[in-house]
Amino acid sequence: MKKIIFILFTVISLSIYSQQIEFEKALGKENVETLNSLIEDFETKTLKNEYPNLKTENAYKTFLKDILKYNYSILENEIFPESKLKMHIYCVPDSTWVKERELSAGAGKKSRMDKSQYITKYKCLNPKGKVIYSGSAYFYSNEIKKALKLVENQKDDVQINLNSIYLKALEEIPNKSKFVKYYLKNIKMTGAPIHPFWMSNYIFKNNVEINDYFTKRLIFINMFYK
Repeated sequence: MKKIIFILFTVISLSIYSQQIEFEKALGKENVETLNSLIEDFETKTLKNEYPNLKTENAYKTFLKDILKYNYSILENEIFPESKLKMHIYCVPDSTWVKERELSAGAGKKSRMDKSQYITKYKCLNPKGKVIYSGSAYFYSNEIKKALKLVENQKDDVQINLNSIYLKALEEIPNKSKFVKYYLKNIKMTGAPIHPFWMSNYIFKNNVEINDYFTKRLIFINMFYK
């Protein structure tokens, strides 16, 4: 019986290691080193400072429980500087501005301001490492103050880079866990990170293994890394 358990444990361990190897191979050595360093800092500095008396696994769990209590204070940390890794994961704001749209009022009449147009230009890296740009535009009422406030509130928002080696690396993981599948399905559908509350809720509801290599990375990337 013990021999069977040992064999099963060995097979599972080799499968997990194989997943990790495939992911890191697709992501690239430099990006893997950057991500590993960020995870280490997150665990030994951010989580340790927030939950000094807890071991790492319990610190993750308490962090997620705090999210479910709508305590987002730990997420209000620094905005990470641009890096190759960040731009392979996200499309980050390059520039943002507001302009007013004029509507013609007809011959002999003055044109009037109809709506404020809020425009953001994003940049990210394609699989070959080349910087590419995209944009989004939204229309709001002609209250320019509201549009300017929106610009200020969303100036650091990111979008998922849907044409990236990061996404490809996750997709190529053999025998993906339900949690990885959940993450991929949602970010592809919305083009944005999953709301921290809903990710935390999924993890507890589905008994996701916190100590898992991919679980830790997806928690950090989705909730904290921006």
